[in-house]
Amino acid sequence: MTPTVSRLACRNFRSYRALTLDFSSRFVVFFGQNGAGKTNILEAISLFSSDRGLRKASVADFSNFHSEPGTWNLELRLLESGYQTFLTTYLYNDRRVARIDGSSIQSLNKFEKLLWLLWITPGMDTLFIGPRSERRNFFDHLVSGYSSHYKSCLKTISDLQKERLHVIFFRKDERWLEILEERIAQASWQAAMTRLEFLQILSDTFSEYRSEFLRPNVSIEGVIENIVRNFGEENAILEIAERLKATRFTDSEKQSTEISVFKSSWLARHPRTNLEAENCSTGEQKAFLISLILAVTRIYQQSKRGVPILLLDDLMMHLDKTRRRTLVDELKELNVQTFFTGTEAYLFDDLSNTAQMYHVENSICSFK
Repeated sequence: MTPTVSRLACRNFRSYRALTLDFSSRFVVFFGQNGAGKTNILEAISLFSSDRGLRKASVADFSNFHSEPGTWNLELRLLESGYQTFLTTYLYNDRRVARIDGSSIQSLNKFEKLLWLLWITPGMDTLFIGPRSERRNFFDHLVSGYSSHYKSCLKTISDLQKERLHVIFFRKDERWLEILEERIAQASWQAAMTRLEFLQILSDTFSEYRSEFLRPNVSIEGVIENIVRNFGEENAILEIAERLKATRFTDSEKQSTEISVFKSSWLARHPRTNLEAENCSTGEQKAFLISLILAVTRIYQQSKRGVPILLLDDLMMHLDKTRRRTLVDELKELNVQTFFTGTEAYLFDDLSNTAQMYHVENSICSFK
């Protein structure tokens, strides 16, 4: 299987002063004891996205502690249909910037036209029991991979809401407020429609493809989504604008927008008991997460927006032997490049004939 990511090079990044790895397989495994430097490699790959990476760390935290602060540099080489693309990201003026084939890009979003990174990490174990804002951010990231306009739509809504609150509190300009509320309503309708379209495609994907992992019934609840479900486009936009107008006083007092796509709640329920995920077992929640990522990977492959790449950090140790084999079988069927970490080599026995295996110790990677 030809890899999508064919090379990673790190300079002064985390525990690595210098590291260059060439990949010849769609399955790459890094195994070794905790603290050996395995997750740092997956984090380096995860930074070839517009997000803050799988640890959501500050750019100031990336520098190797033996090196001068701010000198870290990451390079990724992609191979697709025989064509090579060279990606670079590094720190400049205290912010992360990037190049594609040597040319500077204005936005990190450009990376996502080439590849789309999805990951499962130990920190995501609380996804279904933690704050709903974290769950919303997770699902919004998934929707962003489906729709190239979704992320910018959310940014537009956020900026307009801030401006509206400023006008309510300081200017009290009625006409300006009406314009802002109409623009918020239009963008909110578009965001909600994209969410609902994604949910339908997710449901269809769950139905179409067989999986041994328990699949949740995913839904979204919110004032905006309810309006969009019950009204046509024109009337929905008018209704959202009217709701915004009616909540000006309370929004001004709270300095928060109550009628907002950022107040909606993503829910996952057990397909048989209808229990919300937070009331399901840890194993069921893990299965929900895995099945979601596998389904979304299929959606991305079909949308052909950016090639999906999976980063599975310390996942295999939480699965029994049967589940590990099941996951490997489904990943082989997907034919998606996947990077794994784990503490023991035996966790990857089902990949022994196909994966590149690296033993990591004290941030030294040895090919096995």
